[in-house]
Amino acid sequence: MGRLLDSLTLPIEKQRHPVLMNAIYLWACFVSRPEPLCQHEEHYLGLVLDALRDALRHGDKVIDIIQGSCLLSTYFLANGRILEGSYHASAAASLAVQCGLQFSSPFDGQGWSPDAKDTFDLKPFRKSVKDGERILAFWQVYNLDRCWSVILRKPSVIPDGLDPRHPIECPWPQHLADYEAGHIDPGPPFQTIRAFFEGDVSPSGFSTQALRVKASALFARADQVSASWDPRLKPPSTLIEEIQALETAIAQFIATLVPLDQLDAVTLEDKHTLIAAHTLAHTASIQLYRPFTQDGPITFDKCSRAARACVAVIEHITEQDFGLVDPIIGPCWSCAADTLITELETREISWPLMDTDVRNQITTILYAMTTLSPRMPIVAIAAAKIQKRLAEP
Repeated sequence: MGRLLDSLTLPIEKQRHPVLMNAIYLWACFVSRPEPLCQHEEHYLGLVLDALRDALRHGDKVIDIIQGSCLLSTYFLANGRILEGSYHASAAASLAVQCGLQFSSPFDGQGWSPDAKDTFDLKPFRKSVKDGERILAFWQVYNLDRCWSVILRKPSVIPDGLDPRHPIECPWPQHLADYEAGHIDPGPPFQTIRAFFEGDVSPSGFSTQALRVKASALFARADQVSASWDPRLKPPSTLIEEIQALETAIAQFIATLVPLDQLDAVTLEDKHTLIAAHTLAHTASIQLYRPFTQDGPITFDKCSRAARACVAVIEHITEQDFGLVDPIIGPCWSCAADTLITELETREISWPLMDTDVRNQITTILYAMTTLSPRMPIVAIAAAKIQKRLAEP
C-alpha cells in the first residue's frame, strides 16, 4: 500500500495505469457501503471502463491492466452483474495467457508475438518486486478464472495440460514482503498445479496466497471430475480412483491450513484469504460427491459433513469481516445450504425428530448471507432462492 501511495507522486508516465487505480477507487467505494462514499461508484466505474478501452488500444502497463480487469470483473460479479463479470474475467485470463504469465519466462520466442517483449516489458524473473507483482497478477487471474468458471458453468480460459505449449509453470505466489527482500522461489521442477496434485511439496507453496491458489485448483478439479460421470452409466474404476485421490488431496490440503480457532492470530488480509481457502476446500468436497449422493448413505454423509464444515467456517467470521470477504464465498454458502436442505428433507421423512441441528445450520448460513447481502447483491439473489426453497411445502 505504501508503494502504491508513493507512486502517485511520480511523473504521470511512471504512475500505475488509470485502469488499476480507478478499479481500486471503485472498490474503495464498494466496500464503504452503506457510507456516503459509495455514491461515487458509477463515476469510478465509468472511469475504469474508459481507461480499459484506451489501455487495450496502446497495450502498455499490461500487468496493471490485468489486475484492474480482475478487480472490475469481481466488482460486477459481487453485484450480481453476471454477464459483465464473466466477460471481464475471461478477458483478463485471455490477456494473461497471451502475455505468457503462466510461464516462468514469458515470451520464450516461440510463436508469433510482434515486439512482445518491448510492448509488455515482460522478461525472465530477476528477483524483483515487479517480478513478484507479475507472479501475483497471474495467480489473481487464475483464482478468478478457475473459481467463477465453476459457478458460472463455463469453460475456464487458462489451460493447464500435458501439451508443453500449455503448462502452468509460474512459481507459487508469496507475500509481497518476500519479493521486496529479493526472494523468488523458482517453482517446482514440473508444472506447478500438476505437481501439486502429484504430491509435490514446494517450500513456497504454503504462503497464504499459495494456499488460496491450491483451494481454487481443488475446487475446479472437483467440479471437473464429478462432471465427467454420466449418471446413466456405472462409474468406471478409473473415475472412482480419481475421486478417491482427490478426496485424499482435499483432506491433506485442509490439514495444512491455519485451524479455524487460530484465524484471529493472523493478519486481517490473511484471515480473509484463509476463510476463502477453507470454504472452497469444503465446497470442493460437496462438488465432488454431490452427483453420487443417490448411490448410498456414505456419499450423502460426506456431502453433509462438508456442508457442516462450511458452517463451522462461518462461525469464525466476525461482523468486521463481512465487508471484506471474497465474493466467491456467497455461491459456496449457497451450495452448502442446498446440501443441508436436501438432508433436512430426507430427515423429515425418515427421522422427523432429528432435524433441529440441520435447521440451526441452515439458519446460520442464511444469517451470514443476509448479513452480506446489502454489500454483495449476488449473495442476496442466492439467499432469496434458498428462502424460497425452504418455504415450499
